[in-house]
Amino acid sequence: MITKLIRVFGIIFIISFSVLNIFMSLITRDLDNQPHNQIFKKYFSYPSFFEDRFFDNRMKQTIGDNNFNKNIVLAEINDDSLHTLGRWPIPRRHWVTFTEKMYKFGAKVLVWDVFFAEPEVSCGDISPDTLLANSFSLFTSKPGNKIILPYKLNVDGTKTDREFEELPGEILEFIMNSHADQKSRLKNSSVSKDAYPLKELLVENVGLAHIQATEDFDGIYRHYYLVRNIDDLYFPSFSLLAYQYFTNDQGLLLQVHPQEEGGGGILKLKNGSLDVNDLGQAKVRWFGDESSFPKVSIKDIVQSSDDDPKMIKIFKDNVVFIGSTAYGAHDLRHTPLHPQMPGVYFHMNMLDMLLQNRFFHSSDESNQYSFLLLIIGTILIILIQMLGHPILDILGVVTLTAGIYIFDTYYLLPDGYEIKLFFCLFSILSCYSWNTLLNFYLSNKDKAFLKSAFSNYISPELIDEMYDSGQPPELGGSEQLLTAYFTDIASFSTFSENLTATQLVELLNEYLTAMTDILLKENGTLDKYEGDAIIAFFGAPMPLEDHAVRACSVAIHMQKALDDLRIKWKSEEGKWPEIVCEMRMRIGINSGNIVTGNMGSTQRMNYTMMGDSVNLAARLEEAAKQYGIYTHVNEDTKVLTENKFEMRILDTIKVVGKTKPVTTYDLLGFVGKTSEDLLQLKNLFEKALEYYKRKQFDNAIEQFKQSLVYENLRYPELEGKKTNPSLIYIARCEEYLKNPPPEDWDGVYTLTSK
Repeated sequence: MITKLIRVFGIIFIISFSVLNIFMSLITRDLDNQPHNQIFKKYFSYPSFFEDRFFDNRMKQTIGDNNFNKNIVLAEINDDSLHTLGRWPIPRRHWVTFTEKMYKFGAKVLVWDVFFAEPEVSCGDISPDTLLANSFSLFTSKPGNKIILPYKLNVDGTKTDREFEELPGEILEFIMNSHADQKSRLKNSSVSKDAYPLKELLVENVGLAHIQATEDFDGIYRHYYLVRNIDDLYFPSFSLLAYQYFTNDQGLLLQVHPQEEGGGGILKLKNGSLDVNDLGQAKVRWFGDESSFPKVSIKDIVQSSDDDPKMIKIFKDNVVFIGSTAYGAHDLRHTPLHPQMPGVYFHMNMLDMLLQNRFFHSSDESNQYSFLLLIIGTILIILIQMLGHPILDILGVVTLTAGIYIFDTYYLLPDGYEIKLFFCLFSILSCYSWNTLLNFYLSNKDKAFLKSAFSNYISPELIDEMYDSGQPPELGGSEQLLTAYFTDIASFSTFSENLTATQLVELLNEYLTAMTDILLKENGTLDKYEGDAIIAFFGAPMPLEDHAVRACSVAIHMQKALDDLRIKWKSEEGKWPEIVCEMRMRIGINSGNIVTGNMGSTQRMNYTMMGDSVNLAARLEEAAKQYGIYTHVNEDTKVLTENKFEMRILDTIKVVGKTKPVTTYDLLGFVGKTSEDLLQLKNLFEKALEYYKRKQFDNAIEQFKQSLVYENLRYPELEGKKTNPSLIYIARCEEYLKNPPPEDWDGVYTLTSK
């Protein structure tokens, strides 16, 4: 019950968190720069950051390389123009020439992204400003021709001495039609004196429009000040007035919403309507970058002939923006399309949006889709996970997220919907991750409980099998090629005579811990402990292709670990009797067909091994005592190790209880890591063994005496105390010299004791 509550609470939290972040992303972008709003932005702007960046990336995928609008042209003030025309700001005489050229080339609307706020000083009789005003009059004398000059607004709501106390009379000519009452007002602004055009230039048919841009909280320009209000009066922006002049749309109407309804308003044009927030902003639907609009440098225009057909074709009946693209002279904007785009393209894209009726749907419509996708997607992934198939879960979450992403990017977004897709997908992925993590935790918890409860009674491998299959254990097993492994402490029965029971338990625990750690590290399976003996096997229940190699490797490392333990016990002076410090371990290894599985009764069973190969491994461990060696390996195991170990052939024997002879080996070490003394021992011993098998017993004895030197170098502390293979064979050869073997003797030796 608690688990279900945790699961449900987590899902509710994820959905609520996603919905809340969508709301915060909507609120943050509409806040002005008042101090209290800045605090809110500082701590709660992260939803907008993720949503806006994600939207930018999707939006760029929908912009085609072939986008091109020939009706909006840029007369660019580039570096070449500045170099040719002399300086910045460009002298008015060049602007006079430019305006006259535009008149002759047939341009319809000139939109100046250039401020003419200060008079130009001249020594001539006629002021350059007057000449420019005359050129403006010439251009606008043609019916339908218009000029737009910019002015700046203070949009942060604070008053300074650099603002007009009363509105300039010229601006009043451009008041927009609006429906608003005292409760319906956008965020107020005021006209700045700093960039207001010279009155001398405000001739007939010269329009005034505010030119303002502020970045979003993350420094990217996405929202355009389309309209602004000064008290109860509303005025068009640069691009909006250009749209009005170019289309002759005189029916502009701003319907302002009451503040209690969220503020903002709807700008109604003859070809559609679009929402503006309470800052008078609309989000730009980008048409393209610098490659999407025709552009001609000011220098080329000024220097062209009056009847240049190329220029006439470019400019005739079009809107011409005059703006800077020169390095160091223009205002760069970090836009969704490019981190450094000339600001004039911001205005050009907004005008294109107005002309093509590429408006965003209302935020209410977009939000409905956002919440619908969030809820449906989240419910679907929860239902899929309830089926309980991990692969189906992965396919479901991938299909859902990819499908929603594609649906939005290539259908909803091009149709003008601004979906808050980041937190829609966040909800789906988080619910998937939450359920998956919770299932994983509960799975491990159940498994840990099962192991802790039953590990003292049945093997860990069987517990894993039970848990993974969901079935109770059953009797039975399977036969396969494995390697059996037996160890025993030499003369262990004498240890109990010299140690107390407590000491014996402490000693065995330390010894068995060290040996078992080595076994498990190589993925060996511990079958059981029988007193001091360790019985194990390799290759089941986890299949191991190199089971024989692992068994021999474990044997070498166990013998080395016992060497280290002897040194440790000897250093603990007075704690252990001498017999402990001389402890030796015998190991028997055999590979063959072995049956592994659940053996026992229906009430109590154990995962273990059985078979003739198991018995032979036990006999090899016992037979090692008769030869005075400590790791006894069958030939079948040696073949499977693929010559990765140095082994000397020991004998061909019949062990007690077996009739079939087997060839066995003494494991010396790893190939390339075995000492020269042991390699010399191997060579001398195997030469002696060849004499022995050819019944050349005198030669064999002499050769075995040479190998005996290296036997004693191998275990110098055992010289005179324990036997070794060379001594065994010397004794055999002497016996055969007295009592020769029969003519059909095959060299097989039958062991008479374990």
